[in-house]
Amino acid sequence: MENIKIIDNLSPDRWEEYKNLRLESLEDSPIAFGVTVEEDKTRKDADWAERLEKSIRGNSRFSVFAEHEGKLVGLICAYVDPLVKIKHIAHITSVYVSPEYRSKGVSSLMMESMINRIKNNKNIIRLELMVVTTQEFALALYKKFGFEIVGTVHKELCLDGVYYDEHIMEKFI
Repeated sequence: MENIKIIDNLSPDRWEEYKNLRLESLEDSPIAFGVTVEEDKTRKDADWAERLEKSIRGNSRFSVFAEHEGKLVGLICAYVDPLVKIKHIAHITSVYVSPEYRSKGVSSLMMESMINRIKNNKNIIRLELMVVTTQEFALALYKKFGFEIVGTVHKELCLDGVYYDEHIMEKFI
């Protein structure tokens, strides 16, 4: 898509834009995330800026955003657990593109940037994510980038009394 800009490090002073996109994602795609919009609305404003700051200054949190004409339209987040035995695994979370920008290659641009960014951390050898089994477009994106399903967790999420299974997917880098 034309005029899409990928931002590897969003400035913490843009925390409100990040917050709005995150809340949009939770309202638009509630089964795609482990947290509810109501839960994220309780976060303090300083928490949003701190998340962006951690992504900039360390190798344990990563954020990639897509922007179109100054407006944030997509995000992918990842983290590395600091525990010694598992610090070689990056967990990809929070993959989202605003509805009007879907099927235009935005998620692919962000995923490519995220993978390249994570590769810069020489300690990370594996990427991992979980995806609701019915999310066909998300599954197709992850498979396109070489992720493989290595298991299925049943009744992993529950929303409004409905249970959802999730695939565990991994990719070695």
